[in-house]
This record gives sequence, structure tokens and C-alpha cells, in this order.
Amino acid sequence: MESCHHKMTADTGNKFYRYLPGVVLAAIIFLYSVIALRDLGYSYAPSTSWQAQGKGSRIELDFGKDIFIGGFRYYLGNYEHREFSLEIGSGEPVQWESLGTVRFDRVYQWSSTSVNRSGRYLRLTSEKQFSELKELIVYDRSGENLIPENAASYQELFDEAYMYPGYITFRSGTIFDELFFGRTAYEYLHGLQSYEDTHPPLGKILISIGIAVFGMNPWGWRVMGTLSGILMLPLAWAFARRVLKSSWMACSVAALLAFDFMHFTQTRLAGVDGFLVLFIWTSYYFVFRYWEEIRDGEGRGWRFLPPAGFFLGMAVSCKWSGFYAGAGMALILFAIFIAGLRKGTLSGKYLRQTFWVCAGSFFIIPAAVYVVSYFPYIPPGGKNGLWQDMWMNQKNMLAYHVNVSSSHQYASPWYQWPLMIHPFPFFRNYRGDMAEAVFAIGNPVVWWSGAASFFLCLYKVMDKRDKMAAFLCTIYLAPLLPWIFVHRSSFLYHYFPCVFPSILCTAYCCKAGKKGKFCMGGLVLGAGAAFLMFYPILAGQMVKIHYIETWLNWLPGWGLAD
Repeated sequence: MESCHHKMTADTGNKFYRYLPGVVLAAIIFLYSVIALRDLGYSYAPSTSWQAQGKGSRIELDFGKDIFIGGFRYYLGNYEHREFSLEIGSGEPVQWESLGTVRFDRVYQWSSTSVNRSGRYLRLTSEKQFSELKELIVYDRSGENLIPENAASYQELFDEAYMYPGYITFRSGTIFDELFFGRTAYEYLHGLQSYEDTHPPLGKILISIGIAVFGMNPWGWRVMGTLSGILMLPLAWAFARRVLKSSWMACSVAALLAFDFMHFTQTRLAGVDGFLVLFIWTSYYFVFRYWEEIRDGEGRGWRFLPPAGFFLGMAVSCKWSGFYAGAGMALILFAIFIAGLRKGTLSGKYLRQTFWVCAGSFFIIPAAVYVVSYFPYIPPGGKNGLWQDMWMNQKNMLAYHVNVSSSHQYASPWYQWPLMIHPFPFFRNYRGDMAEAVFAIGNPVVWWSGAASFFLCLYKVMDKRDKMAAFLCTIYLAPLLPWIFVHRSSFLYHYFPCVFPSILCTAYCCKAGKKGKFCMGGLVLGAGAAFLMFYPILAGQMVKIHYIETWLNWLPGWGLAD
């Protein structure tokens, strides 16, 4: 009886231990989701708008008496570079003084223009064919709002002034490339002429889902990217578990990815890189599953090739740099086939059959995904049919990327990325001795250990012909090495597809023995501590400039508080 009790206790303990890594993974995903979704941005923004239907459309405000007008704040709709002539008037009859032309540039973000004149009337006259102004706030010398007596005539301009947050913040509007991608996602959703066509459409289509559900506000245009960052964590765990044959080491990999700065900041923006990276890693996961089955002598490995091709098509439909991953997959499959022929484990008949599976998986399926992604695409003046419009867009994209400037203040060549020589500021705003910033930068613990581990894996390949190390080196180098031949400006965030492979390299080097696992645990703790330290400049939290200068400028060239 006592032995049965011990056996039941042991079985219960074994089951608990077996499921514990899943509990840990769920905790990692839950905590990351809470932190990533917290303070993502306001779930509201001005929605009603005054529209200028043509050149000469006017806004003429009457304040009832002469008053000092300090300036005005405005929130622009989805048409940028709108120009208005600005005039101030006084007296009877009204004498108008021209204050020149003002240009409204940033879409879906609060901006301001100074006036600093006294007068009773303020007049804005559109100099563009079409303009959309969602909100207008006129303020006096002390910054207090001035309500014109004829505000009811421009109800759409003065009904949502309460949404102005008091200062320019990432929470209230677009930052960095969001003004392109968020705007274009809105235009896809509403069947409008789309503005941004420098990348294929899929990423913007995915952003538009969040806008459709939550509205055209910062939360709405960022939530889908944040979801992509959350989904990367179970994917990283599943992938690492296959590579490392350890659920606990896979949890460590997921934790390191959760603590990585680039993963956190890049996926919390309305950009396409989060989707690109998610699809690249998913595609590689299925290629790895195929290799596993071939290596283990299973005859049904081919079933993993179509999903690999599907997600490759999804990646390319977000950004052309998804082709880099395709080159890496081709190299991996070629190596598998050559090794199989040499060992005699793969027959010529099998290879002929697999050739047709590969042709369908990596040509037909991705091409179909790419074409379908263009269904919501509306190019400028697009009345030529899908195929001609697609072809024109391919030429436009190629011309754009060929002609992008090769000089930029925050540009950095590919070989500097693992060391994070030049962080990229997505957003910065200073208020006295405080700063609110969002930076594209990697977690030093994750990136520097990953770079060192890559070279250790490369040594394993050359010295021991380690096939797993060769696989990891390939998926790390595939999205990186093509940048050698790219002469346009490149930036630190282009290293994002390499982050997870570098973490896998780290875990692979640490997987053997207690010392290696202890080292991996130390890296997780160190990465978590670094995440807490840098969190203010990753999530746009207001922090003392002195704190950034003293504790976060780890390298001389970072200039995080400049």
C-alpha cells in the first residue's frame, strides 16, 4: 500500500514537472503581453474633419474683438504637405495682414504653428486641391485655448479639442514610419487612393485590421504589430524546443526574446518589420521540421514544405527583404539533398518528386500569396487593372530603393549592427530636464552574447562539421549578408531578423552540461535587468535626462540623450 502511495506521488510529481515548462512559457507570454500592450497609445483621436474641396477653401475665425493670438495647434488627416495662406485681420472694414504660407506636414499627429499677432480675425485659405483638417486649437499668449464666436460654423474643427494631450507625445499620434504605414492602412480600409507604395501591401493590410476594430487612433494602428511580437514568443519556444531538445532551454530562449529591446519596440509600432520577421521565422521553423523528418528517416517530411512556402510568401508580401530568407532556405534544402545523395538515404526518385513539391511550395504558393496581397491595393490613379498596377508598383518600389539616399545621421553599415554602434531614435521629446523617447536598440546582453555565440557556432561548423550549428549560422547570415551589396542607407533595425537566430546560437552553445545551463540562466537574469534599466526609452516613459546620460549611454557613440 505504501509503495503504491509512493508511486502515485512520483507519477504526480513527474506530470507536474512535465507540464511546468508550459506553465513558465504561459507566464512569459502573459507578462510580456501585459507590458507590451500597456501604454501602447491612446485609444482615441480626432475623427471628424473639415475638408477643403479645392483651392481657395477658407477657414475664417472671428474672436469678437482684437486679442493676442499666440498660435494654433492642429491634427491633420491622411493628406500631408497641405499648404494654407495665413492672414490676421482687424478693424471695420477688415484689414488683412498676410503672415505667409504655413505647411501642414505630419499626418495623424498633433502639430503647432506660431502666430504671435493681435487681431480679431484669423483666416486660413487652402492652396491645395484637397485638404482634411481634423481639429484646430487656437491659443493665446499663455497657451490657453481661444474659442471663436463662430465656432459653430466649423463644428468639426472645434469638437474634439479635449483630445489634445497638452504636449507632443507618441501616445497621441504617428511616429517614425507610422505616418506612412498607418495612413496607408487606413486608405486600404476605406478604398482611398493609397499613399505609401515602397513596400508590398500585406503589412499595411494587417495594420488595417486593428484600425477596423479599434479605430484610426494610436492603439488601433499599433495593436496588430504588438500581436505579432506576442506571437513570436510561442514560436520561439516551439522552434528552440526542436533545436535544443529541451523545454526548459526553450523557455530561456523565449525569455531572452521577450527581454530584447528591438523585439519590444519594433513590434509596438505600426510598421511592417514585425510581420516580416514573424513570417520569416515561421517559414524557417517548417524548413527545420522538414530537415528533422529527413534526418530521422521519415517519409512524410514533404508536408512541411508548403507551409514553409506560404509563410515565405507572407514575408515577401510585407517586404522584399523576405527574399533573403528564401535564399537561406534554398541553401539549406540544397545541403540536405546533397547530403542525402552522398549517404544514399535519398533516392533519385524521391528528389525528383521533392523537386515538384519545392516548385509548388516556393514558387507557386508564394506567388499566389503575393498576388492576393494586392487585391486591396489602390495605386495613384489606379484604373489599369490588377496586373498592370502590380507591375507599375514593382517598378516604383525598385526605383525607390535604388535611389534612397546613402547618407543619414543615424545610418550604420551591417557589420556594426551586432555591436549596436548607432541606435535609432523612433521618437524623442524633451521637456526641461525630462525626456520621452522610443529607441530602436538591442538588449546588450542578448545581442553581444548572440554575436559571440554565432562565432562559436561557426567554429563548430568548421572544426566539427556540426550540422545543427551550420543550420543556425545559415538562418543568422541569410538576412544579414545581402546588406553587404546594398548601397542605400541602412539602419540598426534591419538586424531584427537576425535576433532570434542569434539567441538560438547562444542557447545551442549553452545547452550542454550544468555550466552551460547556469550560464543561460545568468543571461536571462542579466537581460531582464537590462530591460528594466532601459524600459523608459523603449516604451516612451518620461524619465530624467540625467538618468539616460548616467546609466544608459553604455557606448560613447550612443548619444541617447542628445
